[in-house]
Amino acid sequence: MNQDIASSAPSAPSGVAGFVNGVRCYALTEWRVLARERTAMVFIFILPAVLSAILGPGVSGLDAAPGAMGRATIGFAVMFSYMVVTYSGHAFYRDFWYHTHGRQALIRPSRLAFAMGKVLPACAMSFVQLLLFTGFAAAFLGLPLNGNVLQVALTGAALVTSGSALGFLLFAITRSTATLSNLSYLVLVTFSAVGGAIVATEALPGWSRTLGYATPHYWALRALNEATFGPGRWSVVLQSTAVILTFTAVCATAASLAFDFRDAKHDTT
Repeated sequence: MNQDIASSAPSAPSGVAGFVNGVRCYALTEWRVLARERTAMVFIFILPAVLSAILGPGVSGLDAAPGAMGRATIGFAVMFSYMVVTYSGHAFYRDFWYHTHGRQALIRPSRLAFAMGKVLPACAMSFVQLLLFTGFAAAFLGLPLNGNVLQVALTGAALVTSGSALGFLLFAITRSTATLSNLSYLVLVTFSAVGGAIVATEALPGWSRTLGYATPHYWALRALNEATFGPGRWSVVLQSTAVILTFTAVCATAASLAFDFRDAKHDTT
């Protein structure tokens, strides 16, 4: 594994071709690791499917409303797609697990190429999960699709991008994988709870709904609800996506300011 990462890391990329090559090399390395471990596929794909089948709309507060099972499935998909926070953060820590961080500090690759390559595989998995779950819910669980697939895709892309930016930020401000993992799971549960992914926003207490406005989950579900149960207005989808991208920009900017290739981190507490 050491040799994999060391051999895949680009050396001093320059220009557009170098930037693309840098992103590609880091992304291929991360994809190989995720494919070998398989745990990401379990948490991103299998666990939400199992919970959707077991709990259905009973936990969401939707009960027997039309399309309730499909809406509950989308909620679980949104919740577990945000595991991208954990896997993006772990991707950055991987250089410390395999003792290749010194090489990164020495060659100092493009920060943008480095960050994009690290998070792309987890983002791609989460994005595909959202599309698959939405398609399955529309085909088999009574979820209407009054908007179009482009609206779903745009919302999903914005959501997973926000998660990867948050994962990068958590990596930048933590010093151990244990701390990052604990914070990631706290984000996963809290954002999902107040953002309406577990229980529909309409069924939440007022204070929870207010907190939910600060989460990408609320805005993603607002856009997805518009594309499915709503009339499919682009204005609602674009407004919601803009809020998510603002959250992304804040996290990415803070992460880039806090990140330093020379930082000392640990793979344990």
